[in-house]
Amino acid sequence: MSVFNAKFYDFMVHLPDEMDSVISLVSAAKEFGYSGIAALNLKKNRTDMNQLPKDFSIYNAIEVSGKPSKLRDEIRKYKDTGEILIARGRNEEVARAAVETERLDIILQPVKFNNVLGKIASDNSIALGFNIGSIIHTRGEERVRELRIMRANLMYARKYDLQMVLTCEPYSMYDFRSPREMAALGGLFGMSLKEAVDGMSTVPLDIIRKKSTGHIQEGVEII
Repeated sequence: MSVFNAKFYDFMVHLPDEMDSVISLVSAAKEFGYSGIAALNLKKNRTDMNQLPKDFSIYNAIEVSGKPSKLRDEIRKYKDTGEILIARGRNEEVARAAVETERLDIILQPVKFNNVLGKIASDNSIALGFNIGSIIHTRGEERVRELRIMRANLMYARKYDLQMVLTCEPYSMYDFRSPREMAALGGLFGMSLKEAVDGMSTVPLDIIRKKSTGHIQEGVEII
C-alpha cells in the first residue's frame, strides 16, 4: 500500500474573510489530497461550517506571539482549550519561552534552535514545525538561508526524537501543494519520505488526540 494513502493535514492555514473563498480553499485542499486542516483563528473568522464538506475536518489553531513574558501568558490562557497552539521561533529568546511553556503544540521554523531548546521541547512533547512555504515563496540567498535553518532543525529533531510537522502555510487555494510535492520539497533539506509523510499524517493526528477532552498527559487518558 502506498504511503500516500494516509489521511493528510495542514496545520497552519490562513482562512480568507469571504465565505466563498473559504469554500474554494477547502475544496482545493481536498483536491490536493488533504483530509483536513487546522485554520488560524477559525472562531474569529466566523466560518459557516454548515457550508463546508461533511467529509473534511477543520480544527481551530491559534498562533501565539509576543515578547517572551507575554508569550508564556498567552500559551497558558489557551492551555485547557481544544485549540492547536503554534508559536513561531522568531529568535532564540522567543523560542525558549515557547518551548518552556507546557501545552504548546508546535514551535514553527525556529531560526536559532539548539541542544538546550531541543531537550526542553522533547521534555514538553512539543512538535517542531517545518514551513515548506518558506522555500516555495523565496529565491536566492533567502531560500538558501531557510534551507540551512530547516536542515539544522532537522538534525535537532532527530537527535531529541521530536515529532515533526510539515506545512506550506497557505493563504489561498493557490498556495497548497500535494503531499507528494511536500515530501519532495522536504527532501531538499534532508527529510526522509517517512518523516515527511508522518509530518502530515500521524503527527497531526496525534496532536488532535492530545487536544481531546479525554487526554490528560502522555500515557493518561479518560476512557
